Amino acid sequence: MKISIIYYSETDTTKQVAEWIAEGIKSVQGTEVGLFNLKDDEAPDRPFVEASSAVIFGTPTYVANMCWQMKKFFDTHLEYNLAGRIGSAFSTEGSPHGGGGELAIMTLINHMLVKGMLIYSSGSGCGRPFIHIGPTVVRTQIAEREEICNLFGKRIAEKAKELFN
Repeated sequence: MKISIIYYSETDTTKQVAEWIAEGIKSVQGTEVGLFNLKDDEAPDRPFVEASSAVIFGTPTYVANMCWQMKKFFDTHLEYNLAGRIGSAFSTEGSPHGGGGELAIMTLINHMLVKGMLIYSSGSGCGRPFIHIGPTVVRTQIAEREEICNLFGKRIAEKAKELFN
């Protein structure tokens, strides 16, 4: 089973979170992860993404929203067929005082719904720790969030395996 993580990372904070989520995904037997940084000039590997049971999007938070690079992906790569796949999201932010990370995730969810994706975060259904809409990671507290990011990836992979295998 394949799972894609599409993210944008300029300073490597969002990249680190994506890698931790990928570790959690890989802990579920039979999973393969594709990591795609929109900072690279190439578009994400379309055949891999379209073969994925789940696609997780990650964005740094800019002005209480997702980054423009992620918005550009959704606006210009209409050819990616993501309908029926699990869609999930995470965000990073520079400050814990704005609440912008959650807004960035909710904006990503809007775009995933337009693509016909099945939104999943594990919510409270998997017990504590709850991951309500997706992890938000503050840059200055990144080391404290590794475990929750691993758990998030694991839960997404387990749900994808339950639904699609």
